[in-house]
Amino acid sequence: MSGLVLGQRDEPAGHRLSQEEILGSTRLVSQGLEALHSEHQAVLQSLSQTIECLQQGGHEEGLVHEKARQLRRSMENIELGLSE
Repeated sequence: MSGLVLGQRDEPAGHRLSQEEILGSTRLVSQGLEALHSEHQAVLQSLSQTIECLQQGGHEEGLVHEKARQLRRSMENIELGLSE
């Protein structure tokens, strides 16, 4: 079994991470991605409601659509990261 070698601020250069340290770091990254996904989902829901209001009022909604498209693309990338 080989260990990942990373240089961290509080560890000596070339410190080998144990399997537990790698799993712990992976869990932290996964939790961060899940939190980011939830935040994106909330913003996207808000933008969707804004789009509905703009469509009812007849205003230009192109910018809001672009923001929503970018958020969807970002969420897809986050979901891909979470699935790996």
